[in-house]
Amino acid sequence: MVLEQKKKHFEKVLKRNISHIIHRKTKDPRIGFVTVTRISLSNDLHNARIYISVLGNKEEQGKCLKGLHSATSFIRSELAHELKRYRFTPSISFHFDTELEKTHQLLMKIEELNRESEDREN
Repeated sequence: MVLEQKKKHFEKVLKRNISHIIHRKTKDPRIGFVTVTRISLSNDLHNARIYISVLGNKEEQGKCLKGLHSATSFIRSELAHELKRYRFTPSISFHFDTELEKTHQLLMKIEELNRESEDREN
């Protein structure tokens, strides 16, 4: 229980700091409008999967992810400066958050079913 609370707290700290680093300190032009949607930490807190959402088409999203991959070591070193009071800095990896897309598709399907239901009633 305590470990789970510590993990959630550390995920929030990482999310806030990584978002700040991406928006304020990275200079790569490939990294456009990125939102850190969630972070998943391993149980030992040494590995962090950063899930992102990118505004733009598939090509721009791909470029952005490549930019983030090339900036990973810079982001991690900046993160280490921000997390001085912690004993370690987790290794990080960036991934697209497909949950948002799945949720959007589900909502579109529900809306479509509602319209079909209304058409049958009329």
